[in-house]
Amino acid sequence: MKRTLSTLIITVASASTAFASASAEGSGFGFVTLAFLGFFALIVATQLLPGLALFITGAKSIFGKGNKEAGSHR
Repeated sequence: MKRTLSTLIITVASASTAFASASAEGSGFGFVTLAFLGFFALIVATQLLPGLALFITGAKSIFGKGNKEAGSHR
């Protein structure tokens, strides 16, 4: 019994490196990785439009011909 158990442990220990090796079939992105990257891209895309609108509005107020009366009351 003791010899069988030690043989089994040695066999499993030597096979663990084979399980950890990279194979050509397992390379690439999985579904969860692609879903995470897609969700991140969705967040960036939805924050881009309000950010651009705010930037354009701010640039118009600084460089545009805005209301001159508002600046003279300082």
